[in-house]
Amino acid sequence: MATLIPAMSSCVSRMTGGERRVAERLEQKLDDDYLLWYDVPMGPRNTHPDFCVLHPPPRRGLLVPRQKHWTLSKISQFDKKNVLDCALAT
Repeated sequence: MATLIPAMSSCVSRMTGGERRVAERLEQKLDDDYLLWYDVPMGPRNTHPDFCVLHPPPRRGLLVPRQKHWTLSKISQFDKKNVLDCALAT
């Protein structure tokens, strides 16, 4: 089981439902040597990606996925480059 930083118990109240599900799956499905950070500031502008997944070198490296909490009813249209949310379409 991967290690989530901060622990799920201390950050679950700030997570959306989708972020919580992704965090739970990453924690459960990844091996013990993975580290997961939730909402950690990164880069010179201190942007906060949803997750940062780190596997120690020299193996797999770093992944910074962005989780979107969409439901089918909220998607107005999509193509290979864009997804338009109903709220943005109006």
